[in-house]
Amino acid sequence: MNPPIILMIESNGEAVELARFALWRSNFHCILQWYDEADAAIDSLLYPHKEDGDLRLPDMIFLDPGMMENNGLDFILAMKAGRDTRSVPIVVFPDSDYPPEMPTLLQAGAVEYLPKPVMADLYMQAVVECVQRWGKRRRRRNNARTGPGPENKTP
Repeated sequence: MNPPIILMIESNGEAVELARFALWRSNFHCILQWYDEADAAIDSLLYPHKEDGDLRLPDMIFLDPGMMENNGLDFILAMKAGRDTRSVPIVVFPDSDYPPEMPTLLQAGAVEYLPKPVMADLYMQAVVECVQRWGKRRRRRNNARTGPGPENKTP
């Protein structure tokens, strides 16, 4: 099975590297992709280019709404309107000084609103726990679709 792809749409490269380190340290095997521009992410996900080959969609997206017009609402709506992208969970991951939970983002299709902790250790813990939580849901969904794997079958 291919490792899950986690996409971060984040303007702060240090925050991405901290997330990468946290996932590595927790032994969570994944591919962490990053866009520092929301428009580039939209272009890549909704309008894949032929030269990209077989584009695998991310298994989850961390979205920093502070770097986008209208707090990322257009991005979420576009992702949820796309036939191939609508099932990708989007976690709104704002800086701690961002406004409190925004119901319009959740109503548009974001699955969670998770403010970024300021302290590095709490930030890393939040990333890992969120990815593990959604990873469990992904495995349950896949098992429901395909049935349990050989290691889960009872004789």
